[in-house]
Amino acid sequence: MELVELKNNEIFLLSKEDLKILLTDLSVNKKYLSLPEAAEYLRISDRNLRKLTKNNKIPFYKLEGKILFKIIELDKYIEKNKVESLSELIQKAKNGGR
Repeated sequence: MELVELKNNEIFLLSKEDLKILLTDLSVNKKYLSLPEAAEYLRISDRNLRKLTKNNKIPFYKLEGKILFKIIELDKYIEKNKVESLSELIQKAKNGGR
């Protein structure tokens, strides 16, 4: 069992397994990712992500030399690079390009 103290001074007794689950949940809800975390999130190599930042092809932040990425902006980057399926293109053509 592990003691965990929260910001509001509440103390909980958790098993190691529950603590691991809690920490995993907290890391999933992060707002910013480091370069290795963002590369894993995008399922590309660190090297390719560095190239994207060097060429300003993906939004990022620099904080004291550390590169950070906002998860919501990574999601937008993915959406922006969507390749439409043939059926989507046909439907668009039927609707006059909309």
